[in-house]
Amino acid sequence: MTQEDMRNIKKSWLFRTMKDEEMQQAAQRLCGQKRKFSRGQILIHEGDVQESVGILLSGEVRISRFTMDGTENLIQKLSISYLLGADIVCTPSRISPYTAYCSEEAQVWLFDYRKIREPGTLEEGIRLAIQERFLQFVANENIRNFYKIDMLSSRNAREKILKYLRIQKRRQKNGVIEIPYDREELASYLCMNRSVLSHTLSQMRREGILEFRKNCFILKE
Repeated sequence: MTQEDMRNIKKSWLFRTMKDEEMQQAAQRLCGQKRKFSRGQILIHEGDVQESVGILLSGEVRISRFTMDGTENLIQKLSISYLLGADIVCTPSRISPYTAYCSEEAQVWLFDYRKIREPGTLEEGIRLAIQERFLQFVANENIRNFYKIDMLSSRNAREKILKYLRIQKRRQKNGVIEIPYDREELASYLCMNRSVLSHTLSQMRREGILEFRKNCFILKE
């Protein structure tokens, strides 16, 4: 792996609190493999039993569910250093509830979670520290999913949009909210029709509730 790869692994939730020497030792003992995936290639199928965890080294991965007619409901977009599959391998069944695929060419570092779950591969102190980080990551994902459920239970498109932007504003602590989605992706994420999203955004701008340009928003509440 390149030095850039190692930096991206170090930035991941699992290793960011470790010293460089500890991280490098753990990465070496985990015997992970760097794999390259093309655009559109599926990394995890819904219903797959998952044993490995990935760290995204380059590119972008989408987490989605697909309806019977092929409509995509976007759950999340993963950026560099994000963990892939960590929420699945920590469950008893390890069965994926979603599909993960590359929205552009990507490289992922994959390792077997059993080397962390079971003693023997890693120094025990490091293994327990990584397990603790896994627990924190899954807890964070659970909170993120709670907020999304709350958004999707809103009565109308306006409430969904406002709840989403308020959450992003709290996270970013900035007057200008930058979101990772274009209009089509945001409509998919909020489970609404794109034309409804565009109409509602335009109406809210006319009413002075918000301003936006591309993926940057300003709430005027």
